[in-house]
Amino acid sequence: MKLAFCLFKYFPFGGMQRDFLRIARECRDRGHSIHVYTMNWEGESEPGFQVHVIKSDSVQNHTRMVSFVRQLQSILKQEQYDRVIGFNKMPGLDFYYAADVCYQKRAQEKHGMLYRLLPRYKQLVQFERQVFARGASTQILAISPFAQHEFNTYYQTEPERFHLLPPGIAPDRLAPPNADEIRLRVREQHKVASDDLLILMVGSGFKTKGVDRAIHALAALPNDLLTHCQLFVIGQDNAESFKKQAENSGVTQQVKFLGGRADVADFYLAADVLVHPAYHENTGTVLLEALAAGLPVITTDVCGYAHYVKSADAGVVLASPFNQNEFNKTVEGVLLSDRERWRENGLSFASNTDIYSMPVKAADHIEQAAPRVVPAQSRVVPAEAGIHLSFESMMRLTGENFRDQPGRQTLRVKLGDNNYFIKKHTGVGWREIFKNLLQLKKPVLGARNERLAIEKLDKIGIAVPKVIAYGEQGSNPARRRSFVLLQELAPVISLEQLAERWRATPPSPVFKRQLIKEVARIARLMHENGVNHRDFYICHFLLDISAANEKQPTLYLIDLHRAEIRQHLPERWIIKDLAGLYFSSINSGLTRRDYLRFIQQYRNMSLREITARENNRWRKVKLRGERLYREHN
Repeated sequence: MKLAFCLFKYFPFGGMQRDFLRIARECRDRGHSIHVYTMNWEGESEPGFQVHVIKSDSVQNHTRMVSFVRQLQSILKQEQYDRVIGFNKMPGLDFYYAADVCYQKRAQEKHGMLYRLLPRYKQLVQFERQVFARGASTQILAISPFAQHEFNTYYQTEPERFHLLPPGIAPDRLAPPNADEIRLRVREQHKVASDDLLILMVGSGFKTKGVDRAIHALAALPNDLLTHCQLFVIGQDNAESFKKQAENSGVTQQVKFLGGRADVADFYLAADVLVHPAYHENTGTVLLEALAAGLPVITTDVCGYAHYVKSADAGVVLASPFNQNEFNKTVEGVLLSDRERWRENGLSFASNTDIYSMPVKAADHIEQAAPRVVPAQSRVVPAEAGIHLSFESMMRLTGENFRDQPGRQTLRVKLGDNNYFIKKHTGVGWREIFKNLLQLKKPVLGARNERLAIEKLDKIGIAVPKVIAYGEQGSNPARRRSFVLLQELAPVISLEQLAERWRATPPSPVFKRQLIKEVARIARLMHENGVNHRDFYICHFLLDISAANEKQPTLYLIDLHRAEIRQHLPERWIIKDLAGLYFSSINSGLTRRDYLRFIQQYRNMSLREITARENNRWRKVKLRGERLYREHN
């Protein structure tokens, strides 16, 4: 087969780059033709590889990436490749090797709303979405189950697209028969006395790997121990700020930065402990390399491979959240302890566990995949229900106007024999964006919000309108155009309209109880799964009256364009949703007992427990709902 491997940059000492090289070599050794597309190749050429360097004159990283991807897409259209394998997130891949963590998760946890308005964030999230979005075709070679969970949370990626690979450390990391000779030689070359203790760090990306934490721990050692300790840092990165930190901490003489090296396996044998206090790490291959060399490990539980250290009983894994004092004491304790048991456990683990076959398994998946199909000129809109319209054709659709606001319009349209609702967004403008930010509200920039919320709720068992088509155009958040086409729900009636009928014809007690139970179930599921509606009123619940069943009514939740999805839903958003529901139901004829029944169903516990634990929450809901009612009446 003719294979295209794509990555933004290759250098010999990056973990992802080493994985790329091993997988590509395995494919080459099986007789496949290997073409590599990259912006930069450092190091020696690889026999049997045809390396194509795509240059970009852009100044910023994300614009260079965009330029690279555009040129690559043009090349891929001309060349007939059987598989396209990417090691960075980009469109047009058959396989993506998921070495990186979920960028959107990290950005939302570490940065505020203003950061997420920057073009860099928008572009990187777009690349990530083109790989992981539900409905995409890219197969994902996953190396961490934790990362798979994150991508499922943010993009609702289909589980069947993930292929979990075993670790794949190089066999040369195993301790050889002459390990003691190598240990003595390396320590002599680098002036490490036989009774000195050598702490090792390995990995490019010093900030992410926690080099600052390691220097703090070194400086915190008692003086009598510190004088017999050295910290060696191996990896390709800018070390100036960390050298300054070592100088300020008084440990300049004990810290050495050795750069990226091809002989790192020898340093595993020469060291006494590997420290890897990473801030975040999808896997942490160095942890397994250390175990295979018989080197005890101190690491953090945010590393995907930290569980191997635990199961091997070959070191210490620190629990989150990270505590520097705890790390300092752990390093001191390990240095003063007898580490022979950990050494033997690591060697035994490496001899009896498959931590080497990742390249083989990855090549198997690449070979066994279905033949690549190069699509014709792609449409923005997926074809469903006989609809084959371009983005512009969708945006020009006309019909019965249900809502027309600045930047947003909702129409009822007829396509073929069926009716649909299309929600068109034409850009809210910077003024509206900044107004929302100043009010600490998340601005709604287009139809994507509604599509993602519908997909999320559908997945967790809440009835929602079916998304027939979706399109988005433009990178400027203030002028971005988008639409979502939804199947019309019919015949239905909103709970608000139903409540008005109840004034003349009260419902049966059974029917009312079942409706309350279903609304509570929807609210509970929504909030438990990190979704808040932001317009949670009874008018946005539609009852299916085509097959009315008093004991099992079907309720659809609609109008999700402002909904938000989070990992953990703050209490204030829960209260806002529940207060909206209460406010909108005040005139519906519900009794105090009805409200208590809702609360009991929503919390799935007894009223006595709710009163004891959550009386304050429900008091806030009631006060806020009544305030809304006064403001609107």
